[in-house]
Amino acid sequence: MDDATSRAITAMHERIDAQIAQAQRLAEDSARLTAQVESTVVEVSSSDRTVTVRARPSGAVDEVALGPSAAERDPRVLGALITETVARAQRAAAERAVSEMAAILGADSPLVAETRAELERAFPGPRGGEGIRYS
Repeated sequence: MDDATSRAITAMHERIDAQIAQAQRLAEDSARLTAQVESTVVEVSSSDRTVTVRARPSGAVDEVALGPSAAERDPRVLGALITETVARAQRAAAERAVSEMAAILGADSPLVAETRAELERAFPGPRGGEGIRYS
C-alpha cells in the first residue's frame, strides 16, 4: 500500500471515529433531554391564588388545588378559573420543555422549531405569565 492510500484510509477512519463520537454525544443528549422533560412539573396559580395546578409538558395534570376562597366563588366563575389555570399550567410546562430542548439542541434546531410549532397547536393562547413555579 502506498503512502497516499494509507493517508486516505487513516483519514477515513478518523472521519468514522468522529461520526461515532458525534452519534454517542447525540444519544447522551437525547437521554438527558428525555429525563429532564419527563421530570418537569410546572405549578401555576391563579392571580388570586384560589386555584393552583401542577402540570407536565405532555399536558397531564398532576394536581388541582383550591384555596379557601374557592368556597366563596360562584361555581361557574370557579369552573372558568380552574379551566384557565389548567390551560396556563399545561402551556407553561410545554414551554419549559421547549426551553430545555433549545438549551441542549440549540435554539435553531429543526426539532426545537417543530416542537415549538406543536406547542402552539396543542396549547394555544397566551404564555404562562405570572404565578409559575418550576419543579
